[in-house]
Amino acid sequence: MLDLILTNKEGLVGDVKLKGSLGCSDHEMVEFRILRAARRVHSKLTTLDFRRADFGLFRDLLHRIPWDKALEGRGAQDSWLIFKGHLLQAQERCIPTKRKSSNSTKRPPWMNKEVLGKVKQKKEAYRGWKQGQVAWEEYRETVQAGKDQVRKAKALIELNLARDVKDNKKSFSRYVSDKRRTRENVGPLQNETGHLVTQDMEKAEVFNDFFASVFTSKCLSHTA
Repeated sequence: MLDLILTNKEGLVGDVKLKGSLGCSDHEMVEFRILRAARRVHSKLTTLDFRRADFGLFRDLLHRIPWDKALEGRGAQDSWLIFKGHLLQAQERCIPTKRKSSNSTKRPPWMNKEVLGKVKQKKEAYRGWKQGQVAWEEYRETVQAGKDQVRKAKALIELNLARDVKDNKKSFSRYVSDKRRTRENVGPLQNETGHLVTQDMEKAEVFNDFFASVFTSKCLSHTA
């Protein structure tokens, strides 16, 4: 029985089909198609851009308000609503907004303006080659030039970090930490009885029981 397929937009997926089980697992594989039109919808989440904010004007707008008269005879809740309204009005005038970006869009430290231009040229060359407007040889040369530029930029920044490690240890440690994405420890897990286990052997048993449960009884002899 197919339980649910959850999406955050109507019409995001289509052609949902069950494709049978994988090996001896009792879980069914689900195949579906992501609609291209839905994928092109961009997020409209915005956040405040404090770098372009005019805090001088923001301070002046709040100083012009006669707070003694505005909050006279008001309770705590009414005073808060009045203050909040004036604050939001000043914020709308003085602090612009920008589109919110995820952490995955953060540029690496070696991505300077010149390397970014090479990467854009490579994407444009690929788009032109797919549309038949750019020859294969030209596209290959552009890709190779972009790879060489990225390789040189990485080597240069690593050389500078290694040379200045005594004077700038924080940058070196931050660069190494960004390279290491593995977690050294697993948090506490909940076993079948509902208790939290913290020991490594107990965690291994919980994982073993969980992954073994997706196989049928015919394949239990192969899970070891």
